[in-house]
Amino acid sequence: MNRAYSRAGIIARLFNQPLAVLPETAAIVLGAIGQRFDVQNLFVATDGRSLNLGELEQLAADKRVEIEARGGVDRQARMVPADRLMFVHNGVAHVGVRGETVAENGIGPMSGFTGYDGIVASVQSADADPNVRGILLDIDSPGGEVAGLFEACSILMARRGTKPMRAMIRGVGASAAYQIAACADEVTLHELGLAGSNGCISMHADFSAALQQDGIKVTLFASGAHKADGNPFEPLPEDVANMIRARIESSAERLFAHVAAARGLTVETVRAQQAQIYTGEEAVAAGLVDKVMGWQDSMDEFEAAVNAPTARTGGGAMAPTGARSSKGSAMSNGTTAPAAEQQPENTQATLEAARTEGHAAGRAEGLQAGTTAERERVSALVELDAASTVSPALAAAIASGASAGDFAIDLAKASKAKLGAALSAAKTEAVTELPEGSASAGIPGASGKTNRGQAYAEKKAASAKA
Repeated sequence: MNRAYSRAGIIARLFNQPLAVLPETAAIVLGAIGQRFDVQNLFVATDGRSLNLGELEQLAADKRVEIEARGGVDRQARMVPADRLMFVHNGVAHVGVRGETVAENGIGPMSGFTGYDGIVASVQSADADPNVRGILLDIDSPGGEVAGLFEACSILMARRGTKPMRAMIRGVGASAAYQIAACADEVTLHELGLAGSNGCISMHADFSAALQQDGIKVTLFASGAHKADGNPFEPLPEDVANMIRARIESSAERLFAHVAAARGLTVETVRAQQAQIYTGEEAVAAGLVDKVMGWQDSMDEFEAAVNAPTARTGGGAMAPTGARSSKGSAMSNGTTAPAAEQQPENTQATLEAARTEGHAAGRAEGLQAGTTAERERVSALVELDAASTVSPALAAAIASGASAGDFAIDLAKASKAKLGAALSAAKTEAVTELPEGSASAGIPGASGKTNRGQAYAEKKAASAKA
């Protein structure tokens, strides 16, 4: 379904509303619609000089598009395979952001506009598609409407931690387009690319002087005191100007808060940038970009990262770089980072070692738990049987957590030691108490040689009878 915006609709979207867009883009839009919407006398100062309508039209000549777009995004878009909605290559879904950004424009850039609805639907489709392992926000846009922007950013931020998402800024990623880029896990920027312009702007056209000069008087009939606020046929009252300023500040504060949360900055830091636009390493230093990289390098690096073995098995988003530095990154000239600064990579050997360590720890924990349970069971049985007795040794073994096998071995060792001690004592006693000499020792019937063992035995027997 094609959508044609009416004159009233375009004026309502352009004037007296917060826009997150570059001033140069606003001038181009005015040039494209100048004659059709009676803004011949509107001058836009961008570099300190006034631009007439002819100059605006010249700026818009190569960018003028018919204001139409496809219909709203089907709510079932997330169920559609990603490669039917966008370009998918080597497991990476490319979500294009081109031209001015608007609330609704369907899937993909169309007629010079990209809709927030289409961006969100494309990302959701890629997240749901098992064949997609990473998402690349391919951005070249000066920004656009505030309406719908923050809702889209909230959805994109909420899905962080699922599939890795990188924002790649080609020429420019400013204002609203940068807000979308900041939702990614990391942002890369071409060395001559532009990023930032974090602020809002609004335009108001006052034709009252021109109309008076032409002898035209416009009378407005409104039902309320504020019904005609900001109309172009009367000078702008101060209270209405203040109201427009308040809207701009409110939108800007939300924008600052989003960038701060997404990029790990403070709101004060983002506000202090004063909507400045940065290029290359300046954007890295400002905390808005992670790496300065050429387009091809950025795409190649991202594809390699999401297709690495650890990425395939681990899942989840890429860890934020944190350092906000281009050091160690692949640059547009093809050079590679020093090995010491590159991210470590898990190997099969480290994974096997971790698995073995975990198995050993689990086995040890299980044995300990079994021993404890057995000790508690034996103690409970002994307590239930009042007639039973437990030796001090068994009680000590139960309290220490010794197993039955260990206790039996200890008993055997103790018994053997006790028997050995008894034999040794008997031998010592025999040596000291047996009579010395021959038959003259007083043992009747003895032969010429004395049998000391027999004599000792007989002596013991006699002693026992006595």
